[in-house]
Amino acid sequence: MQTGPEKQMISMFEEAIELSSQFKKATYEPTFRGFFERRRPELARMLKEIREKDEGRRKQLIQVLGTEVPEYASEQLHKLSDKRKRENRILDYNLALVTFFIPLLLYSRDPELEAVADEMISSWNRIDTVTMKVGKSTFEEINGGFRKRLCYVTTAVCRSLQKPDECYELKLLREYRDGYLVSSEGGKETIREYYNIAPTIVKRIERMAEADVIYQKIWEEYLNPCIHLIEAGELAACRTVYTNMIQDLEQDYLFS
Repeated sequence: MQTGPEKQMISMFEEAIELSSQFKKATYEPTFRGFFERRRPELARMLKEIREKDEGRRKQLIQVLGTEVPEYASEQLHKLSDKRKRENRILDYNLALVTFFIPLLLYSRDPELEAVADEMISSWNRIDTVTMKVGKSTFEEINGGFRKRLCYVTTAVCRSLQKPDECYELKLLREYRDGYLVSSEGGKETIREYYNIAPTIVKRIERMAEADVIYQKIWEEYLNPCIHLIEAGELAACRTVYTNMIQDLEQDYLFS
Protein backbone atom coordinates (compact mmCIF):
# COMPACT_ATOMS: atom_id res chain seq x y z
CA MET A 1 0.00 0.00 0.00
CA GLN A 2 1.34 3.39 -0.97
CA THR A 3 2.06 5.89 1.78
CA GLY A 4 3.38 9.41 2.01
CA PRO A 5 4.63 11.08 -1.18
CA GLU A 6 4.01 7.99 -3.32
CA LYS A 7 0.29 8.08 -2.52
CA GLN A 8 0.25 11.83 -3.15
CA MET A 9 1.68 11.30 -6.64
CA ILE A 10 -1.20 9.00 -7.61
CA SER A 11 -3.76 11.39 -6.12
CA MET A 12 -2.33 14.34 -8.07
CA PHE A 13 -2.23 12.31 -11.27
CA GLU A 14 -5.86 11.27 -10.90
CA GLU A 15 -6.87 14.90 -10.42
CA ALA A 16 -4.81 15.86 -13.49
CA ILE A 17 -6.82 13.32 -15.52
CA GLU A 18 -10.07 14.93 -14.38
CA LEU A 19 -8.76 18.41 -15.16
CA SER A 20 -7.49 17.56 -18.65
CA SER A 21 -10.97 18.21 -20.06
CA GLN A 22 -10.29 21.87 -19.22
CA PHE A 23 -7.33 22.03 -21.59
CA LYS A 24 -8.84 24.84 -23.60
CA LYS A 25 -7.74 28.39 -24.25
CA ALA A 26 -10.38 29.97 -22.00
CA THR A 27 -10.04 27.56 -19.09
CA TYR A 28 -6.48 26.25 -18.99
CA GLU A 29 -4.79 29.04 -17.03
CA PRO A 30 -7.29 29.35 -14.15
CA THR A 31 -7.71 25.57 -13.96
CA PHE A 32 -3.96 24.97 -13.75
CA ARG A 33 -3.39 27.72 -11.18
CA GLY A 34 -6.18 26.29 -9.02
CA PHE A 35 -4.61 22.84 -9.32
CA PHE A 36 -1.26 24.18 -8.18
CA GLU A 37 -2.71 26.03 -5.20
CA ARG A 38 -4.59 22.93 -4.03
CA ARG A 39 -1.51 20.77 -4.35
CA ARG A 40 1.07 23.27 -3.13
CA PRO A 41 1.16 21.86 0.47
CA GLU A 42 1.71 18.31 -0.82
CA LEU A 43 4.48 19.44 -3.16
CA ALA A 44 6.13 21.31 -0.30
CA ARG A 45 6.03 18.22 1.92
CA MET A 46 7.38 16.09 -0.91
CA LEU A 47 10.20 18.53 -1.52
CA LYS A 48 11.03 18.65 2.19
CA GLU A 49 11.19 14.86 2.39
CA ILE A 50 13.51 14.68 -0.61
CA ARG A 51 15.84 17.35 0.76
CA GLU A 52 16.07 15.69 4.16
CA LYS A 53 17.65 12.57 2.64
CA ASP A 54 21.37 12.09 2.14
CA GLU A 55 22.52 12.10 -1.49
CA GLY A 56 22.11 8.38 -2.09
CA ARG A 57 18.67 8.09 -0.50
CA ARG A 58 17.61 11.34 -2.20
CA LYS A 59 18.32 9.87 -5.63
CA GLN A 60 16.50 6.69 -4.64
CA LEU A 61 13.39 8.61 -3.51
CA ILE A 62 13.39 10.69 -6.70
CA GLN A 63 13.48 7.48 -8.73
CA VAL A 64 10.65 5.95 -6.70
CA LEU A 65 8.50 9.06 -7.09
CA GLY A 66 9.27 9.30 -10.80
CA THR A 67 8.21 5.71 -11.49
CA GLU A 68 5.11 5.69 -9.26
CA VAL A 69 2.69 7.14 -11.83
CA PRO A 70 4.00 5.17 -14.84
CA GLU A 71 3.75 1.92 -12.85
CA TYR A 72 0.24 2.80 -11.68
CA ALA A 73 -0.84 3.69 -15.22
CA SER A 74 0.69 0.52 -16.64
CA GLU A 75 -1.24 -1.58 -14.11
CA GLN A 76 -4.49 0.17 -15.01
CA LEU A 77 -3.89 -0.31 -18.74
CA HIS A 78 -3.24 -4.02 -18.36
CA LYS A 79 -6.66 -4.38 -16.75
CA LEU A 80 -8.32 -3.25 -19.99
CA SER A 81 -8.79 -6.08 -22.47
CA ASP A 82 -10.62 -3.94 -25.04
CA LYS A 83 -8.06 -2.36 -27.40
CA ARG A 84 -10.14 0.74 -28.13
CA LYS A 85 -10.73 1.44 -24.43
CA ARG A 86 -7.04 0.97 -23.73
CA GLU A 87 -6.07 3.39 -26.51
CA ASN A 88 -8.51 5.99 -25.20
CA ARG A 89 -7.15 5.56 -21.68
CA ILE A 90 -3.59 6.03 -22.94
CA LEU A 91 -4.67 9.24 -24.63
CA ASP A 92 -6.26 10.48 -21.39
CA TYR A 93 -3.11 9.66 -19.45
CA ASN A 94 -0.82 11.35 -21.97
CA LEU A 95 -2.91 14.49 -22.07
CA ALA A 96 -3.06 14.69 -18.27
CA LEU A 97 0.69 14.22 -17.94
CA VAL A 98 1.71 16.73 -20.58
CA THR A 99 -0.78 19.50 -19.83
CA PHE A 100 -1.22 19.38 -16.05
CA PHE A 101 0.89 16.91 -14.09
CA ILE A 102 4.41 17.45 -15.45
CA PRO A 103 3.86 21.26 -15.56
CA LEU A 104 2.72 21.02 -11.92
CA LEU A 105 6.05 19.47 -10.90
CA LEU A 106 7.98 22.08 -12.88
CA TYR A 107 5.98 25.13 -11.83
CA SER A 108 7.91 25.98 -8.64
CA ARG A 109 11.26 25.53 -10.43
CA ASP A 110 12.68 23.31 -7.70
CA PRO A 111 15.49 21.15 -9.13
CA GLU A 112 14.42 18.16 -7.02
CA LEU A 113 10.87 18.17 -8.40
CA GLU A 114 12.24 18.71 -11.89
CA ALA A 115 14.37 15.59 -11.36
CA VAL A 116 11.18 13.71 -10.44
CA ALA A 117 9.56 14.99 -13.65
CA ASP A 118 12.58 13.88 -15.72
CA GLU A 119 12.47 10.41 -14.15
CA MET A 120 8.73 10.21 -14.78
CA ILE A 121 9.06 11.14 -18.45
CA SER A 122 11.85 8.61 -18.96
CA SER A 123 9.90 5.87 -17.18
CA TRP A 124 6.66 6.68 -18.98
CA ASN A 125 8.28 6.56 -22.40
CA ARG A 126 9.56 3.04 -21.67
CA ILE A 127 6.04 1.62 -21.21
CA ASP A 128 5.51 -0.76 -24.13
CA THR A 129 1.77 -0.06 -24.42
CA VAL A 130 2.28 3.70 -24.84
CA THR A 131 2.60 4.65 -28.49
CA MET A 132 2.86 8.43 -28.07
CA LYS A 133 5.88 9.58 -26.12
CA VAL A 134 5.52 12.51 -23.74
CA GLY A 135 7.85 15.48 -23.51
CA LYS A 136 8.76 18.10 -20.95
CA SER A 137 6.60 21.21 -21.14
CA THR A 138 6.07 23.93 -18.56
CA PHE A 139 2.84 25.73 -17.78
CA GLU A 140 4.37 28.94 -19.15
CA GLU A 141 5.21 27.30 -22.49
CA ILE A 142 1.76 25.78 -22.90
CA ASN A 143 -0.13 28.86 -21.79
CA GLY A 144 2.14 31.02 -23.93
CA GLY A 145 1.11 28.95 -26.92
CA PHE A 146 -2.52 29.85 -26.25
CA ARG A 147 -1.66 33.52 -25.70
CA LYS A 148 0.39 33.69 -28.90
CA ARG A 149 -2.48 32.04 -30.74
CA LEU A 150 -0.30 29.34 -32.25
CA CYS A 151 -1.61 27.43 -35.25
CA TYR A 152 -1.41 24.03 -33.58
CA VAL A 153 -2.34 21.83 -36.51
CA THR A 154 -0.49 23.94 -39.07
CA THR A 155 2.63 24.02 -36.91
CA ALA A 156 2.53 20.23 -36.47
CA VAL A 157 2.10 19.71 -40.21
CA CYS A 158 4.95 22.09 -41.09
CA ARG A 159 7.28 20.36 -38.63
CA SER A 160 6.35 16.96 -40.05
CA LEU A 161 7.22 18.26 -43.51
CA GLN A 162 10.52 19.57 -42.07
CA LYS A 163 9.66 23.20 -42.65
CA PRO A 164 11.14 25.78 -40.24
CA ASP A 165 9.00 27.09 -37.35
CA GLU A 166 8.63 30.50 -38.98
CA CYS A 167 8.19 29.26 -42.53
CA TYR A 168 6.42 31.31 -45.19
CA GLU A 169 3.32 29.12 -45.16
CA LEU A 170 2.84 29.36 -41.41
CA LYS A 171 3.27 33.14 -41.40
CA LEU A 172 0.83 33.53 -44.30
CA LEU A 173 -1.88 31.47 -42.57
CA ARG A 174 -1.41 33.38 -39.29
CA GLU A 175 -1.75 36.68 -41.12
CA TYR A 176 -4.91 35.40 -42.81
CA ARG A 177 -6.35 34.30 -39.47
CA ASP A 178 -5.49 37.53 -37.63
CA GLY A 179 -6.46 39.77 -40.50
CA TYR A 180 -9.33 38.54 -42.65
CA LEU A 181 -10.79 35.70 -40.60
CA VAL A 182 -10.98 37.41 -37.21
CA SER A 183 -12.76 40.43 -38.69
CA SER A 184 -15.23 38.51 -40.85
CA GLU A 185 -18.71 37.51 -39.67
CA GLY A 186 -18.52 34.49 -37.40
CA GLY A 187 -14.76 34.42 -37.77
CA LYS A 188 -14.01 34.75 -34.06
CA GLU A 189 -16.31 31.81 -33.33
CA THR A 190 -14.50 29.70 -35.94
CA ILE A 191 -11.13 30.56 -34.42
CA ARG A 192 -12.40 29.87 -30.90
CA GLU A 193 -13.65 26.43 -31.95
CA TYR A 194 -10.28 25.69 -33.55
CA TYR A 195 -8.36 26.55 -30.39
CA ASN A 196 -10.67 24.43 -28.27
CA ILE A 197 -10.09 21.29 -30.32
CA ALA A 198 -6.71 21.67 -32.05
CA PRO A 199 -4.40 20.75 -29.13
CA THR A 200 -6.27 17.49 -28.52
CA ILE A 201 -6.36 16.67 -32.24
CA VAL A 202 -2.59 17.11 -32.54
CA LYS A 203 -1.99 14.89 -29.52
CA ARG A 204 -4.22 12.17 -30.97
CA ILE A 205 -2.44 12.28 -34.32
CA GLU A 206 0.99 12.27 -32.66
CA ARG A 207 0.27 8.94 -30.97
CA MET A 208 -0.42 7.25 -34.31
CA ALA A 209 2.28 5.36 -36.17
CA GLU A 210 1.14 6.96 -39.44
CA ALA A 211 1.24 10.54 -38.10
CA ASP A 212 3.47 11.81 -40.94
CA VAL A 213 1.08 10.36 -43.53
CA ILE A 214 -1.86 12.07 -41.81
CA TYR A 215 -0.03 15.40 -41.73
CA GLN A 216 0.85 15.04 -45.42
CA LYS A 217 -2.84 14.48 -46.19
CA ILE A 218 -3.86 17.57 -44.16
CA TRP A 219 -1.29 19.56 -46.08
CA GLU A 220 -2.46 18.38 -49.48
CA GLU A 221 -6.23 18.57 -48.84
CA TYR A 222 -6.49 21.73 -46.74
CA LEU A 223 -3.43 23.82 -45.96
CA ASN A 224 -1.75 23.99 -49.36
CA PRO A 225 -5.05 24.81 -51.14
CA CYS A 226 -5.66 27.50 -48.50
CA ILE A 227 -2.26 29.04 -49.20
CA HIS A 228 -2.87 29.14 -52.95
CA LEU A 229 -6.31 30.73 -52.41
CA ILE A 230 -4.85 33.42 -50.14
CA GLU A 231 -2.13 34.17 -52.68
CA ALA A 232 -4.83 34.49 -55.35
CA GLY A 233 -6.86 36.86 -53.16
CA GLU A 234 -9.74 34.39 -52.82
CA LEU A 235 -10.07 34.84 -49.06
CA ALA A 236 -13.68 33.70 -48.72
CA ALA A 237 -12.91 30.47 -50.60
CA CYS A 238 -9.98 29.88 -48.25
CA ARG A 239 -12.34 30.24 -45.30
CA THR A 240 -14.51 27.44 -46.70
CA VAL A 241 -11.51 25.13 -46.93
CA TYR A 242 -10.34 26.18 -43.44
CA THR A 243 -13.77 25.54 -41.92
CA ASN A 244 -14.02 22.17 -43.66
CA MET A 245 -10.64 21.25 -42.20
CA ILE A 246 -11.82 22.00 -38.65
CA GLN A 247 -15.04 20.03 -39.11
CA ASP A 248 -13.33 17.05 -40.73
CA LEU A 249 -10.53 16.85 -38.15
CA GLU A 250 -13.08 17.15 -35.37
CA GLN A 251 -15.06 14.25 -36.83
CA ASP A 252 -12.00 12.09 -37.50
CA TYR A 253 -10.07 12.62 -34.27
CA LEU A 254 -12.56 13.68 -31.61
CA PHE A 255 -15.74 11.77 -32.37
CA SER A 256 -14.58 8.72 -34.31
